Amino acid sequence: MRKYGRMAGLIGCLCASAGFGATWQDEARDAVLRNVRAIDSGGAPGVVLCTGSNAFPLVGAACGQAVQPVAAASRYGQGRVVAVGHPSFYTEGVAKADTAVFIRNAVRWLGAGQTDVAVYRDKAVARALAGIEGVSAREIPSLDALTARDVLAVYPDRLKVEEVERVRAFVTGGGGLLAAGIGWGWQQVSGGKSLATENLFNRLLGPAGLLINADLATRTAPEGYRTDHAIPAAVNAAEAVRLAVAGGVADRAVLRQINHTLCAARAVLPPQPCALSDALKRLADSPEASKLPSPDAPLKAGDIAARLALIGYQQAWLAKPLDLWPAHPAAAVYPGLPPRDAPRGKRVVAVNLDVPRWRSTGLYAAAGEAVTVDLPAGAETLGLKLRIGTTTCDNTRHDEWRRAPKVDVTVPLNASRVRVASPFGGLVYVVVPDKVEAAERTVRITLQNVCQAVWFKKGRDTAAAWRASIRALPSPWAEIESDKVILTVPADTVRALDDPLALLDFWERIADQDARLTGLPAERRSPERFCADVQLCAGWMHAGYPIMIPTVTAPELVNLAKLREKGDWGFFHELGHNHQNGDWTFQGTGEVTVNFFTLYNLEHACGIPPRKTRMGEAGIQKAVRKWVAEGKSHEAWCRDPFLALEVFVRLQQAYGWQAFERLFAEYRTLDPAQRPKHDADKRDQWAVRLSRITGHNIASVFDAWQIPLTEAARAACAAFPVPTDLRLFADVRE
Repeated sequence: MRKYGRMAGLIGCLCASAGFGATWQDEARDAVLRNVRAIDSGGAPGVVLCTGSNAFPLVGAACGQAVQPVAAASRYGQGRVVAVGHPSFYTEGVAKADTAVFIRNAVRWLGAGQTDVAVYRDKAVARALAGIEGVSAREIPSLDALTARDVLAVYPDRLKVEEVERVRAFVTGGGGLLAAGIGWGWQQVSGGKSLATENLFNRLLGPAGLLINADLATRTAPEGYRTDHAIPAAVNAAEAVRLAVAGGVADRAVLRQINHTLCAARAVLPPQPCALSDALKRLADSPEASKLPSPDAPLKAGDIAARLALIGYQQAWLAKPLDLWPAHPAAAVYPGLPPRDAPRGKRVVAVNLDVPRWRSTGLYAAAGEAVTVDLPAGAETLGLKLRIGTTTCDNTRHDEWRRAPKVDVTVPLNASRVRVASPFGGLVYVVVPDKVEAAERTVRITLQNVCQAVWFKKGRDTAAAWRASIRALPSPWAEIESDKVILTVPADTVRALDDPLALLDFWERIADQDARLTGLPAERRSPERFCADVQLCAGWMHAGYPIMIPTVTAPELVNLAKLREKGDWGFFHELGHNHQNGDWTFQGTGEVTVNFFTLYNLEHACGIPPRKTRMGEAGIQKAVRKWVAEGKSHEAWCRDPFLALEVFVRLQQAYGWQAFERLFAEYRTLDPAQRPKHDADKRDQWAVRLSRITGHNIASVFDAWQIPLTEAARAACAAFPVPTDLRLFADVRE
């Protein structure tokens, strides 16, 4: 890594800017964490980034293979701040782990020994804090009620904009602030606003060296976030940038941490220049920053300058997506460019407002080329959006980038004419809200300067037209579409496909079988989607809308002969996730009950019964015997998805798929009062309802497999005889 000697003075100023040494931070951390082994909250906390030497981490969380704080502190002016990554640390969290001790210590540190807390307009927080021994808390209806003796507890994102400066003045003048922010949650409900410029937590506490971003803070232990979880020095962005500029770091773990910290900070730094942003900009402007990612030559942990350059570009683009951006060089790698001589033209697309989510247009926007969208009168009020790009994966947090980390964009169609030029381009979609109030149910939208994509739609196109012209269109991407399933793959994957109708018939059958098993009608409001990508943000594949698959598996998605003969565990599994029902999926079975769909489809579509799949391998029964020998722990059962699946396979073998179909259809008919209220209720209802369907005591099977049930459930199941099929109990009954 190159050493940027010209920056030494700048970094020295950055690290000394707060005027405090490590000693005061160590003393403060010791005071806040005294007698605290772990803290926890309700919900899913985000992280609180430390971006200046006046800020320091208190408790770490796992963020991929890196660490970021879930709780951090700072000196700000003459005052002090403690911030956590979720407001429920101050409510439900008080009863968990050592959170109450943590809060009491934090209040004492913030108040320099005083423990009076003024909670601004939050009864739940005031009530919870008042219940902590040694803390005196009261709710205040106005900041006018705040006194110099108080520690202020506030959720900054609930402040009014004009109140931010009042709180800032209170803290910098010597007050203590107990704050909370949840960046990923705010981003989800903000309607596309920017964490860097519009989030009030960041506006208030950015100058204190504390920022929230969209990362999730993963717990480091079952009880929550351990205070002894190691926190690397490069968790602080000031230290990370010092290490990046100095160069010479060879340790992969340290490089990963530097990368994660700097990319996370760069994504939410406000546009106003500061020492950190200046340092990051100089890194991003260095010659090393011109390196581009590709599957064959990915950007890795040591490519700090290039990664920062892409993060900075991404932040600028997404802050102003309606600017006419030129093509980014990385677009040639992914999603790809249409040929220069591919015709650009004008197309009118009819959008059915009764079908929500993405509506394919069969059009491709070339990177850096402006697309013009014209709407008929009144359509700008319908809440429609234009989407360019198929992938939903943002790979910013990955240690390795095989493409630009963010390449898709969605903009509102809230004017009669909208122009947008995506620097990466991609397939074009019109996004329809779930419910649209409009007298006319079809809207005709005109798009200009777009290329025709490879697009086959069942009911409109014929196999002959596909073979004659459609599959040969000069487009990087193709879509094979029906009313139930859409397959989005690189166009070269389907150039040799002769019969898209037969392929769609197969995938429609799989979707229909998933619906049948889970008790849903075969007709759908909108189709399921599969989309290929050279790099996914999570897992080998993952469910959702769309189901994301790696491009190396795209040929398998369209290989009808192989699908008919062997099926595909991964594709069936992910589509199954989209049909899974939480009412019959209890803790430890999220990756278990989904495979009911996998096995069901392998048998019904491919003629492969469960015991001819991996569930018939000798290793499964070996795992059962090992589990029994080690004490039949329910926790161990939950940790092994195939061990856990075995009990349900045995039930299926004993009673057939019809028992499962009847069971899951029954769940669909439950009114809200009958639905399971908690995890124990889910297990109980499984056993009781299946006992009624089969006429046998299913609680005896659950007991043999150490699946917890209440005595009430056992009593209800006892009205039926114990099953006589010994396969249910083989190797597990004592």
